[in-house]
Amino acid sequence: MNNNRKDDHIMFAKAVDVCENDFDYIRFVHHSIPSISLKDVDLSTTFLGHKFKYPFYINAMTGGNKKGNDINIKLAALALHFGLPFFVGSQSLAFENKEAKVSFEKLRINFPDLFIVANINPNFTPEMAVAAVKMLRANALAIHVNSVHELVMEEGDRDFTKWEANIRNILKAVKVPVLIKEVGYGMSEPTLLLLKDIGVKYIDVSGKGGTDFSLIELQRQDKTTSSLLDFGISTIESLLLARNYPNFEVLASGGINSAGSIVKSLALGAKAAGMAKYFLDLCDFPLQTMIKKVDELIIDLQKIFVLLNVKRVSELSIDHLIFDL
Repeated sequence: MNNNRKDDHIMFAKAVDVCENDFDYIRFVHHSIPSISLKDVDLSTTFLGHKFKYPFYINAMTGGNKKGNDINIKLAALALHFGLPFFVGSQSLAFENKEAKVSFEKLRINFPDLFIVANINPNFTPEMAVAAVKMLRANALAIHVNSVHELVMEEGDRDFTKWEANIRNILKAVKVPVLIKEVGYGMSEPTLLLLKDIGVKYIDVSGKGGTDFSLIELQRQDKTTSSLLDFGISTIESLLLARNYPNFEVLASGGINSAGSIVKSLALGAKAAGMAKYFLDLCDFPLQTMIKKVDELIIDLQKIFVLLNVKRVSELSIDHLIFDL
């Protein structure tokens, strides 16, 4: 990995417009006579062994290079203000570049009370995974599985034969919760069965509907199409499949960009919802404006809860949704 690629990912991701996705084909069951007030709503949720005040998190984006570090500092300050989990971008660069490693270490030094989720790929050995967690003194570890993305990249991986074994061994070696995280292609039935067999407890199904990294890689190559663009399933489809695996603690990302899509994810069984582009776009503003906009998001969440006549996340269910899929 190099700095230019990280800069390209940020540039192209910011340029992407929010598109229609499967969340737009789900409606809420409106309760005409709710019996609660806004102040009754408790948005707290528990995942990755920790209780959080709000059911959303800042998803992995960047880090290790100058532009990425500047973004991470703003996002970390925002996350700390609201007590949100902060997922860093891939730490691969930190194992190639000493300055990148130092920048990740400084993130923890500057934000000692922040809940940080480290981020590696499945090519990491257990020793490297332990080092990645130590680098950030991370509260949890995400292993991003991005085979489609890698195959679209000209410089991406072509050999995935060690992924399963590495994940199994990392689960044994790392002492913090380990999350297996897709990156926009969703988790199918065979994937969920394999992860269950491996012993995975935490997953982020991250389906199609949000930022498309395959398309971004094609833009980097000045191409417009690829036979791999059709791969993947949506976040909604992944969440519906994951309902058959109650032993997983499920997180959702991919196409989640509003209070409505957060609540729909929660009603489908997610413990929390992750957003990347939403927060990346907020970085254009001063921190106080970022805080104001997230406050508005929280109020919108509370309003939807009231209109569904539910006080807490655990009361949400699929019965609160109408599908037009």
